[in-house]
Amino acid sequence: MTRPDPAVMALLERVYSSRNSAFDDDGRYSHRIPSTFTEADHQQLKAAGLVPNAFIQWGHDEAIDTLRRSAAKVDLRPAADAFVASMVSADLAWLSVLPAAILGRAMPAHAEERMGGGSCRVCFFNAGAIDVTSVAYLRHLSGGDWGVDHPVNGALALAAALDSPPSSWPTPTPRDVWVFHQVLELLRGLPPATRYSQARTALHKARLLSANRPYRCETVLEALAFIGILQTPEHPGLMTRFTPAIERDRRPSTHVEVPAPLAWWSAKEGLQETLVATLFGHLPRPEAEPPAPIATAPARRKTASPAGSRPRSITGPPTPGSVYAIRLREDLWGAAYCHEVRTDGRGILRGRMEYLDLLSPAPPTAEQVVGIGFRDRLSGERWQTWCGGLDKTSGVKRIAVDVPAPPHGQPVPERIPTGGAGELRHLAGWNFKL
Repeated sequence: MTRPDPAVMALLERVYSSRNSAFDDDGRYSHRIPSTFTEADHQQLKAAGLVPNAFIQWGHDEAIDTLRRSAAKVDLRPAADAFVASMVSADLAWLSVLPAAILGRAMPAHAEERMGGGSCRVCFFNAGAIDVTSVAYLRHLSGGDWGVDHPVNGALALAAALDSPPSSWPTPTPRDVWVFHQVLELLRGLPPATRYSQARTALHKARLLSANRPYRCETVLEALAFIGILQTPEHPGLMTRFTPAIERDRRPSTHVEVPAPLAWWSAKEGLQETLVATLFGHLPRPEAEPPAPIATAPARRKTASPAGSRPRSITGPPTPGSVYAIRLREDLWGAAYCHEVRTDGRGILRGRMEYLDLLSPAPPTAEQVVGIGFRDRLSGERWQTWCGGLDKTSGVKRIAVDVPAPPHGQPVPERIPTGGAGELRHLAGWNFKL
């Protein structure tokens, strides 16, 4: 579980952008590799053992057996050490080993029993193919994907750790131990009514963790709950009692995104101090705060951009007849036409936009968009939208003004939705086969 070179993580970030996601010919959820990748980029990913779209597809019994056997090989003491080390000094992927091992130890042998959506009601297994590189990337990015929603992910996390002997696993520095105890103290001191989202915000504001992003903070809280340190009597963690997938999938409301136990926990429940002592009691809090590591910005290789990859932008508010280049992916651009402009009841300036029939690997030019017709939805229906933020949305650049409106055989749609300019990037798949 070696920390990937920052340049490798940067390449994976470009691949695993949501804009590159698609289902391949075999129905697998995959990601396009941008055509802007060089041969050196491909070789770098191959050398790191992180080639995108590396799929495996296990059966239910194989997945459960592999997870259980791998978990039996893990000593929880070095796994707990690695968990604490991931707070600051170690790669974030080491966070996943402890919850994955606890999942495998708690998981009973069982027959597949499907619930709604096709997943097993005991373990969340589903029969779809899994991209091993995508799962590894997410582990390195946030420490997640230990099997909370698929047992294969837990087995993969343990396999990555067991590739090296536990004696080589990271041990926490004094700073790691101090930060871990600070996280626990923060949770102990929250007002009783505090729920997970407020706890996540408090942890994020405390700036204790490395890679201090909200999702990273949520992953730490979810791991503590999954284990059982944050739990409720009705919704225990796995070191208290094995809870089947159908039980962990229940939430207090549709607005809650995290699974049980964290979905149900509030600060009035406190921490399971006995479990804290069992897993982490060998790591006493340092008497004084150890110095924080000196922050250094990782050297990150600049991505080579093809000539003309940045369109010339015409500044200013939208006007009728303006044409905007829309960056749909790293290597794909479209364009949209502004028919008219108005200010809505909230004082937001909006343009009535419609896609032009253009897709290009390079940004379109002002000369290129003149005379191009409109692009309807794949259903054949004409579509427009009122967009705000046209002059301040990343990936949306005005490239031409005073362009005559091309003709269209259908009238203006009777119902025109309202949104932001960013939706011109996200909704293009309704009009184009991307």
